[in-house]
Order: sequence, then C-alpha cells, then structure tokens
Amino acid sequence: MTLDLARTVADAVLYEGYLLYPYRATSQKNQARWQFGVLGPPGAAEAGFGEESTMSVECLLSRAAGTARRGDLSRPTVAVYLRFLQLQHRGVERLDPADPGLYAATNALRVDDELLLSWDEAVDHELTWPSLSFDQLADGVRQEVTVAGAEEVEPVTAADGTVVGRVVRRRWPLRAEVTAETSEVDGYLRLRITVENTAPAVPRSRDEAVERSLLGAHLLLEASGTRFVSLLEPPDAAAASAAAACHQSRCWPVMAGPPGTDKVVLASPIILYDHPEVAPESAGALFDSTEIDEI
Repeated sequence: MTLDLARTVADAVLYEGYLLYPYRATSQKNQARWQFGVLGPPGAAEAGFGEESTMSVECLLSRAAGTARRGDLSRPTVAVYLRFLQLQHRGVERLDPADPGLYAATNALRVDDELLLSWDEAVDHELTWPSLSFDQLADGVRQEVTVAGAEEVEPVTAADGTVVGRVVRRRWPLRAEVTAETSEVDGYLRLRITVENTAPAVPRSRDEAVERSLLGAHLLLEASGTRFVSLLEPPDAAAASAAAACHQSRCWPVMAGPPGTDKVVLASPIILYDHPEVAPESAGALFDSTEIDEI
C-alpha cells in the first residue's frame, strides 16, 4: 500500500513536463520537453548537446533494526526501483502515389478528417532487482541496465481502405549502471545509490543525445526490517552529523507514502517535501485533454 501510494507521486514526477495544456505538438511551451531527471549519454553535457550522465542520492537507514549477525537470512533489506522514460519517435510517412513501395517522411499527414503529426512520445520503464541485504550493501552492489531499441510500423488507411501512409515508431537502446553501498555514520547506515548512463558513444547532436537519455529518471527505495530517517526533519541525534553528511546530486530523497510511514523513499529530481501527495482534483491522467494546470 505504501509503495503503491508512492508510485502515484512518482508517476507525476515521471511525466512532469511531458505534455502541457493545450496538449498540442504545435504549442510553443511543448517545444522544450524532458526538463527533469534527464541522464544524458557520457560526453553529451561537455559537448553542449545534453545533460550530465549521472545522478546520486544519499539517505539514512536506522541501524537499530539491523543488528542481526552477518549471514542471518532474517536480516533487513532494501529494494531499489529505477524508473524512467525511453524516447519513442513517432514518425509520419506519406505514401508516394507514383511508387507504392516508397514512403517519404512528413511533419503532418491529413487522412480524411484526422491530422496525424510526427511527434516524440515516450515509453515508461520500472526496473528492480532482488532486495539487497545490509551485508551486500556494505560490500557494494553493481547492476547493469539494458533496454532494447525497437521499431514498429503501423499502416495508415483512409476511410475507403486505401493505404495513404504509415506511422513508424522508433526507440533507441539504453544502457546504464546502478551502484549501491552503505557506510556507518554515527550509529546510522548511510545508503548511497548512483545511476549512470553508460551509452557507448558520444552523441553528435542534441537529438541523438535525447534518443540515448534516461528521461524523468528517479528512484523508489523500499526498506524491509528497517526504516528510513527523514533528512528534512531528522531526529536530533542525526541532524548535526549523520544527516548533514549526506550529499545529493541532481535529486533529493523524501519520505514517501502516507504520513507517519518510514519504509519508502522517493529520490526525486523535482523539489518535494516529505510524504507528497497527488491532489484529489488530479486523480485522472496527467495529460487528459483538460486544463489541469489550474488545479
């Protein structure tokens, strides 16, 4: 229940800025997208084509619940959920009447009363691995992330059944690496998680950089047999040293789930307070063709 509630807020983070009212590709404010949580391929930021390739978060775990001996199967664990969008380009192509086997890319194609536009969409991903024990985290854990590219072709037909074009959706492969480790800090465990885009080649353009970026990237961390400590309102024993010693890069950890719970942390690229909630007025989709900007 706590993780499910945290996901509703995480989904709002994932799609922040994805499409703004009036939800049209031609709208000026929808020309600059993917503003938050972008992990660009290595070298993109230095070349001026994209964002930095890494993000990292440090948060505190209570040591009180983690006193089991090394090797004890009942020991506390932490589950890591990496969530992000993968760019998907929706390209509209017009069939050449003179050559039925030839298609030409176009920005727009009118079919009867419908106007089809070329546009950048996205596919959401949530990746997780077996829960990590304190023993494993003390030794350090490294996980590879591989997301395949794909191409999907959809024919476009007019009302009379004539094929007039096609829609080609393309996704590019993604590669990343997640590392997790803990260290002792004044009776607490400091958990550090780093996500790094490890795309093999330096992009040659801004478009190429976005194609190989993790978009809206953030983390959900779920504790079992232990609890997280708030960094916004840490207990007095942790405030002066343990909490102050935590460093963040391009994201910030907040307690997620219902107020009073301490099992889930959201590492968000957007500034939030502990236990954020989606407003009841926004219970529907985040871009559902209504003016939710007023809510």
